[in-house]
Amino acid sequence: MSPTDTAGNDVAAAVRLIYFDKPRGPNRAALQVGATPTPGTYCLATNGNVGVLSLVPPDWADGSDTPYNTPQGTIGCVPLTPAELEAAGLELTEENGQTVLRTVRVTLTTHDFDTFPIAAATPHQERAPHTLKNYNTNFWADPNPQEFTRTINGQNVVLRATPVSYTFDYGDGSVLGPIPYPGYQLGADVWDQPTDTSHRYTDPGDYYFALTTTYRGEYSVEGGPWQVIDGTVSRTSDPQLVRVWRTKVGLVADDCAAGADTWGCSTG
Repeated sequence: MSPTDTAGNDVAAAVRLIYFDKPRGPNRAALQVGATPTPGTYCLATNGNVGVLSLVPPDWADGSDTPYNTPQGTIGCVPLTPAELEAAGLELTEENGQTVLRTVRVTLTTHDFDTFPIAAATPHQERAPHTLKNYNTNFWADPNPQEFTRTINGQNVVLRATPVSYTFDYGDGSVLGPIPYPGYQLGADVWDQPTDTSHRYTDPGDYYFALTTTYRGEYSVEGGPWQVIDGTVSRTSDPQLVRVWRTKVGLVADDCAAGADTWGCSTG
């Protein structure tokens, strides 16, 4: 992911700042504001390294820092490694002339957006998979806004993926889109009616129709305001069979019961 550094009074509400008090004595690690020497408290060693107060052996020492002797035992400022800081979503920085610990601002890029398991919209064909040559065959998509939750840099991130455009590939070399609307279903009793997303196949045969949906992304960090991702991602459905039939018109005097050789019968 791509953290973005921000300092000053415009830090977003989702960014938490942890300040440190003055050391309680010579060679003592500074503790986070308002905290007592208890395990789990963030601390700032005299050498500038950030750590967490933890129980240590009585003869323990970290550089020039003197551990705290408490009823719980000896407590020292155990440094956090860069990897541990990153996993906790924290970084050490300067804020108004003071050394502070803060959450790393999460910024999602288009590449990050593309790593979420966004599903393609579902394509539909009226009376699938059959249609007739030169008929207006109706296609449409089911819009499918999606939402995901992921922990990034120790912070809860909610992502919304909203469909913004659709591209219809009819499989015969004709493509419609991208367009902002998904089309709609006509119904079983409607035939050969053109729509904004219908298509006419001029030759009989089997074709494979596919739908590509493009999504816009928004995300919220720790319940903060929604932020728009600069860029979109696309997902393409699995191809669907379209079977185009041709029709013949002829005059007949009998039905097939009169004889198998009658025109239009299975062997005629």
